[in-house]
Amino acid sequence: MDIYYAIFSPDDDGWSVRFPDAPSVNTCGETVEESLAMAVDALSAIMVLGRKGREYEAPRPYVEIKKEAKQGELIFPVLPSEKAMDEYRPKKRINVMVPVDLLEQVNEYVKTQEGLDRSRFICGAVERVLG
Repeated sequence: MDIYYAIFSPDDDGWSVRFPDAPSVNTCGETVEESLAMAVDALSAIMVLGRKGREYEAPRPYVEIKKEAKQGELIFPVLPSEKAMDEYRPKKRINVMVPVDLLEQVNEYVKTQEGLDRSRFICGAVERVLG
């Protein structure tokens, strides 16, 4: 996955964040840490929902982004999050027939895994099989 560089600008309420290579992505936070978390989420969303060439371009190297930063601004590398991207991917509800005993095994397994439900389990299995 590509690393994008974000420019963090101090303002009265905290930090504003912009991505020179994804001009439609802007976010902010009260602290640098919060702004960075928001930047990861915003970049992840545009990677799923945006259109390359329109909302975002291929990322440029740090030295090119640094030329755009002003005095007092910070530059951080930002990598989209697979987990956040998964949340933004469009989903469609379908009906699937599953043998009862297999469904019980799935239910028992997902109970032991934090953050996992049947849908995520089945999608992960399908992705592994399809490679």
